[in-house]
This record gives sequence, C-alpha cells and structure tokens, in this order.
Amino acid sequence: MQTQPPTPTSEKELDKALKDTVPASDPLSATAHLTATPTSDTLVAAEHSADHPGTVTLYRIVDEAKREKPFGANGGTAGRWTSEGSTAIYAALSPATALLEFLAHCEGRPPESAFLAKAHIPRDRISVVHAYPSTWRERPYRSEVQQVGDAWWSSHQSLAAQVPSALCEETCNVLINPEHVDAPLIQGVQVMPIHIDDRLLRLAGS
Repeated sequence: MQTQPPTPTSEKELDKALKDTVPASDPLSATAHLTATPTSDTLVAAEHSADHPGTVTLYRIVDEAKREKPFGANGGTAGRWTSEGSTAIYAALSPATALLEFLAHCEGRPPESAFLAKAHIPRDRISVVHAYPSTWRERPYRSEVQQVGDAWWSSHQSLAAQVPSALCEETCNVLINPEHVDAPLIQGVQVMPIHIDDRLLRLAGS
C-alpha cells in the first residue's frame, strides 16, 4: 500500500504553501481540490559533481530531432504539469528516470536512435513545488494540475521547478523554462547516443 506524504494541519500552513508556489495573479481554479504536499527536496543529493559545485545535474532522453538543442523550448506541447503553449521542458535527476519518462511517453515503438542529454543548473535557480491538486497523478492530464506549472512558467519565478514523478515513487522531475532570463546558466550540456535494451523496447512497443 502506498503511503501519502503528510499534509499541512492548518489552513494557515496550506495558504503559505500555496502562496510560495502559485502567483496571486494567476490562481488555481476555484474548483480544484488542493493538497499541500511537502515534496522532499531531493536536489541536495544531486549536488555531487566536483567539476560543477553547487549545481544539479539534469538528464533528458531525446530523439534525433531534439539532439542539437536538447534543453531548448519544446514547441508548446502539453504535459502533466503544463498546458499546450507552454515552452517548459521536462528533465529528470537521473539517467534511469529520464529513460523511464521517455519510454512512457513514446507513441508506439521507441525510435532506434535516442540520445542521453545532460546539463548542470545552479541549485539556487531551482524552486520546489510544494502544493498541487490531489489529482496530479491522474490521466488524462488534469487542467488544474497544468495550471500549477503554467503559473510557475508564466511568472518566470525560477529557471526550473522540481515536481514529483507520477511514474516512480520517491523520485522527481524538473521543469525547465528555456525562456527564463537565467537560461544561459544551463551549462555543460552533453549529448551522447544511448542504447535502449531490446527488452525495454518490446515493453514500450507492446
């Protein structure tokens, strides 16, 4: 049985969590069922690069079309946390989680050519989303959940934002705003071919 993270015990705590997450100028829908979920800040554990102290390493799996600019704008495709028109892109804190996300979102059999992209972002440019609707795991994606990411993206609150992963408990994804003024701080970008095991390809293509 999955356990739910603790929620604030008072309206004051909930209001504070929401205030820190969603700008007042772009509120969530009044009909959304909100839960303030203190997402654990897993970014600290990612600060292990001796070559890039004070940064977090982020990963994406991309196809040939995104190989040249793996951390560039995604063209406004909708996702779990953002609606169509938002240029936010989704990254992960490990290559394994990035691959899991990539395979889960492939339509049909995954492409034969895929690439692992990684980059470093200053830890202090990444905020943590602590409050979001209780429907955040559900599919199809919920508009009230997308409002959370849209509000963050449109406010230019931070270069990136940590959100929970719906695919794997206790892991997180990171939204990146490639149009943010701090986008040049996305540095050390590396792209390398990645081999996807045939067993995973069969599962994803089934």
